[in-house]
Amino acid sequence: MGEFERALLSDCRSPAIPEDDWFASMLGDWRFDYFEPSGRQLKGECFFRRILEGSAIEDIFICPSRDTKVLHPQPDGEYGVAVRMYNHAKRCYDMAYVCTKYTRHLTVRIEQGQIVCTVLDNPCEKWRFLETGKNTFHWQNITVLDSGELRVNCEVFASRIGA
Repeated sequence: MGEFERALLSDCRSPAIPEDDWFASMLGDWRFDYFEPSGRQLKGECFFRRILEGSAIEDIFICPSRDTKVLHPQPDGEYGVAVRMYNHAKRCYDMAYVCTKYTRHLTVRIEQGQIVCTVLDNPCEKWRFLETGKNTFHWQNITVLDSGELRVNCEVFASRIGA
C-alpha cells in the first residue's frame, strides 16, 4: 500500500462519528443486482471504507461491474464515488457523490428506520437504504411525486463478497 492509501484509509471509527454508526454494517466489498422498472438488469459492485482517520465513509459504485462491462458495455453505466462526513451540528451526514455524468450533494438522515439521502438541489430526489444487514443491503433511487407517492427509478440488491 502506498502513502496515498495509508493517508486515506482507516481501520477504526473516529469519535467524530456517532457510536450507532449508520454505515458500519456496510463496510466491505459487495456485488449487486441493479434493476430498473423498464426491466433492465445489470450486475454491479461497490466498496465501502472508512477514510480520513475514520471520520468519513467512502464508497465506490461500479455499474456494470468491471468483469461484466467487457461483454456487456453500457454507455450510460456509472463509475462513481461517494464521501460521507458526519455533521454534528445538524446530526446528519453531509454527502457528495461524483461520477463522470454529474455531481450530487446530499444530506443523509435516519427516517423511519431507513438511511435516507436527500439531494439538496432537488429534495424530491432521494436515495434510500431500505435494509442494511450484515451480508445484504437494499438501496433505491426514488422520486417523491407531487401526490406524495414514491416512484422507484432504480434499485440495488447487494450481497457481501465472500459471505
